[in-house]
Amino acid sequence: MAGLSANDIAAVLRDRILRENSPHPRGSVFPSQRTLAAEFSVSDSTINRALQGLRRQGLISLGQGRKTKVTYMAQITRDARDRYTETKRVEDRGGFAAEVRRQGMTPRSEASVRREVPPSRIADLLGIDPNVEVLVRDRDMYADDILVQKAPSYIPGDIAFGTQLEDLTQPTGGMLTRMKELGHEEVYADEYLTLSRPPTGKEQEYFALQDDQPVFELYHVAYDANGRAVEVSWHRGPVHLWGEFIYRVQIKQQ
Repeated sequence: MAGLSANDIAAVLRDRILRENSPHPRGSVFPSQRTLAAEFSVSDSTINRALQGLRRQGLISLGQGRKTKVTYMAQITRDARDRYTETKRVEDRGGFAAEVRRQGMTPRSEASVRREVPPSRIADLLGIDPNVEVLVRDRDMYADDILVQKAPSYIPGDIAFGTQLEDLTQPTGGMLTRMKELGHEEVYADEYLTLSRPPTGKEQEYFALQDDQPVFELYHVAYDANGRAVEVSWHRGPVHLWGEFIYRVQIKQQ
């Protein structure tokens, strides 16, 4: 294999990690830089460039003075065609849970509730005064032991304050059912998706990212029958942990 470039070597190593019955399963120690340099008959610097490429893709972790480990996990597909249906809410406890189970992983969410003045983009999407508090239902969403998404929901105070939405314990059906009971059934939504952007400092900390590992960002804006924006969910997660974002676009009006 002499004469291979860093990109060539990265492609070979990526195939080894991703193949079925990989010799390098998640959590295993990856061969050392010196071992790989000898195998491919190239310099340490060439191997280092190849490994940095794999790190950016989330396939391995590199730490100064520490062993390189495989961090690859199956990508999650976000399927908006049915993730908000009653079936998903009742049977799977939401679309995210179903999507994670589809990859053979166990979903888990950690939630908290608070009142706060929202970020300006959220206030704008809700169409409210930027200095007014709203209810925030914060969710850290995991696949097995990995934080894959932060997805806080912001709800106007005149809808949510003093209601069961401020209670962490939610009955079957979740927040969509509570919104319907409060007279604000969510009937349609707009979504604003940025497929890739640099992570903020806090996002690097949340997801254990470096500054060259991008995140996706999605604003889900739900409206009631009167056309009022009643909820904004702000989704963020590492790009390398998410695969496709699937939508169905209605072309012909019913």
